[in-house]
Amino acid sequence: MKRILIAAGGTGGHIIPALSIAKELKQFDNELLFVGNRNSIEEKLVKAAGYDFRSISIQKLYRRFTPLHIKFPFKLVKSTFDSMKIIRDFRPDIFLGTGGFVSGPVGYAAKLKNKPIFIQEQNSYPGKTSRILASSAKKIFIGTASAQRYFPADKVLYTGNPINSSLYEDDDKLDLQAYSLRKNSFKLFVIGGSQGSYFLNKSLIPIIDDLLKENFEIIWQTGNYSYDEISRSIGNRKGIHYFAFDPTPGKYYNSADIALSRCGAITLAELETKMIPSLLVPLPSAAGNHQFYNGMEQVANKRARMLEQKDLTPEKLKSELLRLKNDQKDMKQNFGESVHLHAALTIARILNRE
Repeated sequence: MKRILIAAGGTGGHIIPALSIAKELKQFDNELLFVGNRNSIEEKLVKAAGYDFRSISIQKLYRRFTPLHIKFPFKLVKSTFDSMKIIRDFRPDIFLGTGGFVSGPVGYAAKLKNKPIFIQEQNSYPGKTSRILASSAKKIFIGTASAQRYFPADKVLYTGNPINSSLYEDDDKLDLQAYSLRKNSFKLFVIGGSQGSYFLNKSLIPIIDDLLKENFEIIWQTGNYSYDEISRSIGNRKGIHYFAFDPTPGKYYNSADIALSRCGAITLAELETKMIPSLLVPLPSAAGNHQFYNGMEQVANKRARMLEQKDLTPEKLKSELLRLKNDQKDMKQNFGESVHLHAALTIARILNRE
């Protein structure tokens, strides 16, 4: 049995891999402790999954000027000392960071305490925290092959991205009758990441009726921010099931024919694993434009098409979705067995041997 300290936070794209790896680590009877930001999405998801959680208070370093930058160095120092206290109390054998700004102070504290450091990096262009901790890491697990060039070759292992376990454990589909959906319609799954995408949501609203007339029905992950606005826009229309966020998305993927999505690495890994052709709209403000490069790997393999946000209008969106509907069966032939399917177990086995 090992004692393993895990840090992840900020978005579901960092937290889901950590939870997936943790689930496999528990099979080896390891003792796990998560560290994350106080009153955060990681605290909510980790506690809901039944794991022990300790909180620190850290903020991200914004890429634009903001008065919040004044607080950053003080929070960084305090969160590092708090992390060192957590390490002193828990006495971990190893540290695993899956990215996001939360992993930074915990990883640095692990370095100061001479704990072996392991990193799981999801994106084709690694996040700042992963790049900083890479020099101290014993092993770096990457989710996309193109990330290898940013890390020391002798430390990198291409495992794929750990995906939500509900995708390979849950064979159920949505209860269509319960949500007033039809069995023979063409299901579009709209995915904006764990926080939703206001831009995608805003672009889709004007063409809802046109899509419904084309035998589309919509499964729509709105995010909390857009949920009320979309609820008002939909009114009493049938053929749409919308929800803010669900940490067990297997039933939605199992019910989808195509997807409209941002290009978060975990979402793309899930789409690839479930063999769902998609129209991708990368978030242009993502660090290093990493969403664009994430998505281009799927486009190059003819599993997806891309529409950049600067070119997206409701009419263009409708045209591309209709085109994707027509080509969906041919595009499904371009999928093979997903490397992401066993990523969590592969990483867990390696960590258990260390």
